[in-house]
Amino acid sequence: MEHPVVRARSADESPLVPGTVAAVLAVKRLHEAKSRLAASLGQIAGGDELGTAHRSLVLAMLLDTIAALRAAGVDRVIVVSPDDEVLQAARRGGVHGLPEAPAGPAESRIAGLNRAFADGAELVRRNWPPSHWVLLIQADLPAATGASVGEVITEAGRLVGDGIDQVMLADREGSGTVLLLRHASLTEVPRFGVGSAAAHRQAGAVELDPERTRWPDLRTDVDTADDLAAAAELGLGADTAAVLAHR
Repeated sequence: MEHPVVRARSADESPLVPGTVAAVLAVKRLHEAKSRLAASLGQIAGGDELGTAHRSLVLAMLLDTIAALRAAGVDRVIVVSPDDEVLQAARRGGVHGLPEAPAGPAESRIAGLNRAFADGAELVRRNWPPSHWVLLIQADLPAATGASVGEVITEAGRLVGDGIDQVMLADREGSGTVLLLRHASLTEVPRFGVGSAAAHRQAGAVELDPERTRWPDLRTDVDTADDLAAAAELGLGADTAAVLAHR
């Protein structure tokens, strides 16, 4: 799906509050998702296949991220994935599941991730016109809380306007992006991946809390066992906690 670039409308025309925000999350196939986490936990099954416990953990982190969004009042949520199990879990959780379009022959995983985000944002523009803002957010934030999501939206609402139509939040290391909140009329493909914080700033996003002193729960995306331990110290969501309790 192509996404032609269009000029953003004035942010002043579209108040940024939870009711005007739709969220998009993108998840790989479960047998590919979070391979570094699986390796660091010693849970690779059959060489390349991830074990059932790990698949459950990936789904649980997704559901806890969705729960934080909905607790903040973000009710329009889309999960984009090529994996039917992921889409079914999203729909059971009361959100929209969008099958990811097939990858091109030379498309990298990161390019596929960004295309999935862009496709989800396009669905928002097409189907949910009251959503003037699109929150592109990582799906592996098991410590995220509705309070933090709400605070980020509030802080972003104070910034947008006067030419500012997108804001971002970096991960706890400062090099990656855990969320990008932008006006729905912006159709550029996002730049998640290695060095995405700098890439999004270069694309015009204003960074929230660049000193990284606030919202540690949102900044802690989980790629390794150390990340999971850091999230656990902050407090895990119910689904992730339940999966880990049965390991």
